[in-house]
Amino acid sequence: MYLQWRPGPPLAPYVEMLWFWDESGATHRQERVLPNAGFQLIIDLAPRPGPPVVVGMRSKYSILDTASLQSVMGVVFRPGGARPFFDQPADEFYNRTVLLDEVWSSASGKLRDRLLEATGPVAKLRLLEADLKRRLGEAAEPHRAVRYALGEFARSPLVTRTLEVARDAGLSRRRFAELFREQVGLTPKLYCRLRRFRHVVRRTASGAPVNWAQVALDGGYYDQAHMAHEFREFSGISPGAWLASERPFLNHVVID
Repeated sequence: MYLQWRPGPPLAPYVEMLWFWDESGATHRQERVLPNAGFQLIIDLAPRPGPPVVVGMRSKYSILDTASLQSVMGVVFRPGGARPFFDQPADEFYNRTVLLDEVWSSASGKLRDRLLEATGPVAKLRLLEADLKRRLGEAAEPHRAVRYALGEFARSPLVTRTLEVARDAGLSRRRFAELFREQVGLTPKLYCRLRRFRHVVRRTASGAPVNWAQVALDGGYYDQAHMAHEFREFSGISPGAWLASERPFLNHVVID
């Protein structure tokens, strides 16, 4: 079972979705999880659960032990949307998995206990949504320059445009990069590279024949070799291996 929950106001500008996953007896033991330019909160609801964790923005793949998973839920924040929920700057979570207790104190354990007591996935999702609303309070929105940049990068994630966007926002390149990293979790240049990589993943995920040279051109890469190099850097596998892989989710690749 896999459910997605799209929150309404006031969470919608900060949270892309809440999700719930439940499955017993996985047919494989491990999955490679590709970076997805997302900042997440993950809560294990198994009978002997692991601790809730915060997963920051990542530029490297990770390995997920699926054999031990039974019931999990989580939050996917929008770019820059996690910052109001944590005291620490977003870049302190970069390429890290942090215990939720370290940033929310003992409240994370109490939240998980309430989630375990809730009956059914919908009730659990509503409870998690309510907790996030309470924590949001009177949170400040991202800096106007960061909001502007995220909008521009969503329309065209070309790495060469980062300096242009900084100028349009009325900031020096250094100040713009500092604000973006503190609120989003990585540099503007790396963020654009990840979005470009994600575009390739989404475009080729259907399993239909792929013209890699055209995909590279449309994605703004110098050439196919440049695209293949970046694909391997982010995912740890070649584009061809990705295309031939078994994928239970868009950015999950079965290992064994």
